[in-house]
Amino acid sequence: MDIDISILWRQCLNLLKEKLPTQVVNMWFAPETARPLSLTESEFVLGFPPNSFVDWAENFRPQVADALSELLGRKIEVRFQECDFPEQAAVECAEKKEETDISEKSIPKTDSSSESSRAVSSNDLAQKEKTLSGLNRLFTFENFVVGENTLFAYNSCKEVAAHPGAVNNPLFIHGPSGLGKTHLLQAIARDAVERNPRLRVEYLTSEQFGNLFIEAVRSGRTQGMAEFHQRFRNVDILLIDDIQFFGGKDGMQEEFFHTFNALHDCHKQIVLASDRIPQEIPGLEKRLVTRFESGLTVDITPPDLTTRVAILTEKQQAYTRKLPNGILEYLAQRIKSNVRNLESSLLTLQAYLDMVPLQSYEEVTKALVDKVVGNKFEVDAATQLTVSRILEFVARRYDVRVQDLKGKGRQSEITVPRQIAMYLSRKLTDKSLPEIAAGFDKSHPTVLHSISVVESKIQSSEEFRQEVADLERKIYENA
Repeated sequence: MDIDISILWRQCLNLLKEKLPTQVVNMWFAPETARPLSLTESEFVLGFPPNSFVDWAENFRPQVADALSELLGRKIEVRFQECDFPEQAAVECAEKKEETDISEKSIPKTDSSSESSRAVSSNDLAQKEKTLSGLNRLFTFENFVVGENTLFAYNSCKEVAAHPGAVNNPLFIHGPSGLGKTHLLQAIARDAVERNPRLRVEYLTSEQFGNLFIEAVRSGRTQGMAEFHQRFRNVDILLIDDIQFFGGKDGMQEEFFHTFNALHDCHKQIVLASDRIPQEIPGLEKRLVTRFESGLTVDITPPDLTTRVAILTEKQQAYTRKLPNGILEYLAQRIKSNVRNLESSLLTLQAYLDMVPLQSYEEVTKALVDKVVGNKFEVDAATQLTVSRILEFVARRYDVRVQDLKGKGRQSEITVPRQIAMYLSRKLTDKSLPEIAAGFDKSHPTVLHSISVVESKIQSSEEFRQEVADLERKIYENA
């Protein structure tokens, strides 16, 4: 058939954004998540990477089929299929998207006389180099290992980098320390200026912003504050890390309130990161809370075992000699709660082996790993969770007894917390379904059903998804 399915699929995505929330389309059908495979007279096949969210994406298959049928002018069936996604395909897909002239209904266009299309000047290039010099060169989208815990945040950040100010504005990312928030913020900054050197991008921590503000105030010169305002109220993208440290600092909050308004009113992109949701930042003014929550809020949670192994596999590509897969998996099993700690353990082990070389890396044993980085295991052990610990926390959160959650009560005030506790036990521990069932004095099918119910509610209700995510974060913080 004389139809380019890549163009057809991108046109379908545009149409889906009119039928579904933009964040749903970005999460489940982004190029990293879904790619067109084939088209016949009656069927369109969409590919998903192995172990992805293909089962959850099935919830939106009818809308995909309707959109394609509308574009093709005939009834078309849609089938979702898991397949391998080679890395080069992702690059080609991104390049083709840039080169193909298709309708992007949600993104405002500019003509050749607009500022965004003028020639790149030497000042633009100097500004780009200044932005890049303040970023970690390893913090790119390409180097970020995407897992179930980060897919939504990753896709949201890529969308922001591609279309700053047009989508997900403000974007607020929250989650425990060491899970990749800084990586994603810096990846946005780098990707945005690489795409468009004319963009004025500022990435800094809340502490750095505060220090610059204090310095401007103490200068005692009107010009000092004018320069501060010029720097931060005229950017195209402002990214601030660790925004929770604004809490209790009234003067700083007052300044940032006006900075936020100035940028947002001009449709400039704002991206913030914190270790908690806005309303839980101590000492944060209500007016800032409402502004931080006015856009898209996404959470990052600790990665599962598969993702932790993938992270280590990716990170060890920087080393000449590779550790055996069994050792990587052992590290991933022992360190669960903090990606930064996971990467540090790999660095420490490689440094030790450089100083005490072995004839073969196959000689690296679990005992040797315990000797070299065992202290990191001890730190991480404090946050490793059990089914019993999760039961206790959920019981306190919903003001019920543990024995009620393990009992036979079917009232909603018991069944919903019980289902959430089973879901979190599956996600936050390495226990098998039978082991989780034993912890709840329930059968294996009951646990499986409860997990399915929670997953379905998370998919259909943003409020419920946020409730479960917040509960998950608090469990980790109090483990």
